[in-house]
Amino acid sequence: MLNDQNTNRGFTGCMSKAGLGIAGTADRLKITAPNGAGVDYGINGLAYHKADVDNIDISAAAQAALTTCLYLICVDSDGTVSAVKGTEQLNADLAAGNVVLHWPTPTEDTCPIGAIKVKCENAATFTLGTTNLDATDVTDTYYDFAMGMPIEPLTA
Repeated sequence: MLNDQNTNRGFTGCMSKAGLGIAGTADRLKITAPNGAGVDYGINGLAYHKADVDNIDISAAAQAALTTCLYLICVDSDGTVSAVKGTEQLNADLAAGNVVLHWPTPTEDTCPIGAIKVKCENAATFTLGTTNLDATDVTDTYYDFAMGMPIEPLTA
């Protein structure tokens, strides 16, 4: 018999690598899991599957020039992908070690499967779903999650 105090109940997390990246349309995302079969994830203890998909159309608020920001990528039980924009930090403050990038809080009843870090340099600004992820002076870095979100913030 299982002891309820030691049973992990209500798990929410990604159980396989999502393979987030730039889609065929450069202002959108894709999920291309390395296993070729999509991503498995859990929400509140129930398991779900999202097949690989290209050209995911999601949007978030605009990001200012000379900033870096994290965008949390989440999936709900119906397989709908959404993004949560984090707090922008000035590139100079990140480089100096004065601030860190905190992971955004996922929306209710979704599973965070990964994130994108977007750095805008010079006069470039960015809007997820509008600006090309490979635009001039926009640098994007992708993070795939496993069994939950990272605990520590990013320092650069």
